[in-house]
Amino acid sequence: MFRLFTKRAALKKWLLIGIFGVMSFGMVIALAPTGPTSDVGPGRSSLADVGGTAITSQDLQRLISLQERSPYGSHGKITDRMAQQLLDDMVLINAERYAASKLGIAVSRGEVDRSLESNQVLYPGGKYIGDDQAKALLQNEFGLTPEQFLEQLRQQLLVQKLQHIVTDGVSLTPEAVHAEFLSRNQKARVRYAVFDPAQFVKSVAVTPQALEAFFKKIPERYKLPEQRRVRYVLIDPDRVRSMVHVTDEDVRHYYNEHLSDYRVPDRVKVAHILFKTTDKTPAEVTTLEKTAGGVLAQVKAGKDFGDLAKQYSEDSTAQQGGDIGWIVRGQTVKEFEDAAFSMKPGQVSDLVKTVYGIHIIKVMESQTAHLQTFDEVKVGIRAELEKQELAAAQQSLADSLYQQMKAEPAKFQALAAKAGLEVRETGAFAYKDVVPDFGKSEAFSNLSFQLAKDEVGPPISVPKGTAVVELVQIIPEHTPQLEEVRDRVEADYRLEESRTLALQKAQEFAAKAKARDFQKVAKGLGLTVKESKDFALPEYLEELGRGSDFAAAFKMKPGEVGGPSPVGAKMVVYQLAALTPANEAEFAAQRDSITEQLAAQKRALAFEIYRQNLKQQLMASGELKLHDPAIRQFLSTYQTP
Repeated sequence: MFRLFTKRAALKKWLLIGIFGVMSFGMVIALAPTGPTSDVGPGRSSLADVGGTAITSQDLQRLISLQERSPYGSHGKITDRMAQQLLDDMVLINAERYAASKLGIAVSRGEVDRSLESNQVLYPGGKYIGDDQAKALLQNEFGLTPEQFLEQLRQQLLVQKLQHIVTDGVSLTPEAVHAEFLSRNQKARVRYAVFDPAQFVKSVAVTPQALEAFFKKIPERYKLPEQRRVRYVLIDPDRVRSMVHVTDEDVRHYYNEHLSDYRVPDRVKVAHILFKTTDKTPAEVTTLEKTAGGVLAQVKAGKDFGDLAKQYSEDSTAQQGGDIGWIVRGQTVKEFEDAAFSMKPGQVSDLVKTVYGIHIIKVMESQTAHLQTFDEVKVGIRAELEKQELAAAQQSLADSLYQQMKAEPAKFQALAAKAGLEVRETGAFAYKDVVPDFGKSEAFSNLSFQLAKDEVGPPISVPKGTAVVELVQIIPEHTPQLEEVRDRVEADYRLEESRTLALQKAQEFAAKAKARDFQKVAKGLGLTVKESKDFALPEYLEELGRGSDFAAAFKMKPGEVGGPSPVGAKMVVYQLAALTPANEAEFAAQRDSITEQLAAQKRALAFEIYRQNLKQQLMASGELKLHDPAIRQFLSTYQTP
């Protein structure tokens, strides 16, 4: 959505898709390789070489950092498998670039310019955003200079040309298209019973012998990473609050020195109801316009705008009644801004179309440009000054303690007591673990794993205040004894055995149901039988998952029993209730879209096969080298789930 009420990451995602095109996330933002292998220096070990060009640990780390910052990325810790996949993507895309260059494929500056001009981020509405804004955008979001970006775009177009050459020969027969139509449109309906391992966890018998045998099968699964323990003092704001004194003169002086901060431009407070049109077909947009028109009529008839926003809006503000808050000129797209600033408080717009969709806009309040008075802002200024002085007092006390404790770490406890502070100690924790009092503080994790034993670290800001930390123990990475991880091992054992029990019960039921009445057998065993809706192979069913997971049902006769089939961790036994063939009258309307989708799938498969073969060929010729020791060392810093 608009810059005001969209996370910056949404723009980043749009950039990735709009600027770089069709490649996967990992390949899209794989930064240009470091350079020739001979250029690799300290801290930049080569993980792979493609045609004499190195992919370094720094290149991969930069890509991982981008992935971690993105909401469309890992949503948590990057594991060694994820890091390996990102490296594989970098290797493949650079192999493609190398192959394209060897084939003499070239991209002209004109092709690069046309690709740039078609991009709606850099050229919204066909108008360039300007060098300064483009340079800032590329640097802030991707760490790229304009020159590096243009080279990335050129290489991306190079790979796209290679892809076209490889896949141009892909074709489809009419019979294949028709067969796909039949497969997609045939519908099945099933009765089913679910066997959930969770129902059997408590009934799993756990003996010491069984647990020991289970643990000994894969003790490496429970390998414990390096852990550390620290003791610390925490200086929270309350500890130094009595030292902070903000006077009326301080507040007035701050106001006079920062008048520009309190100049308010013309602004309006607005709410809206959004009907998204992105990725919609013209027919779907027409339908949305009719829906939006109906909602607008309800607004005009006096129905509550906020209630309608909650019911119909597709924006993240829906549950707040569509309330966006205050906006100023230049903060939203032009169509939205023009409508919002042309209305008076209480007025509602007609349908407003933007690149995001169809909006109904209501102006709640409006203000002309003015300077906020001292009385309007003095409470906020006082709070801000007190906050600043509290932080300064915390830092001053922490700095003083640090200097004393660093000089005499053995007196850590005594020095803390002298300052009236409690010394606390953590349990053993691994890097980036959540630790009480510190939460997920990256500063705390980094400091704790940089300190030597008995060393005191400089003060760090943490969620609860300012902390001074001393490292008291380092526990090296090790494969534990059973007693160290008994709870984890028992939980895993119960889980594995419960899955085995669920499968056994499902198999027993399936055998009986195939010989007798499905529902009567289920009732006799106390099972709940449910019935699905009619579904096609491409559909997703809420409890059963993908329709394609039940492909066997489409080859059965009504009354026949199938399964057990896995659905996540659960097992499902089902009976075909009905089978409805595809309606041939609908084939003509679907032929083109099916043809296009099948062709895209075949082209993607053909190119993926080419990529993997290319990798093997380059490795065989020595033009691609993977440095396994360096890769293993790099991946060892990421936790395996």
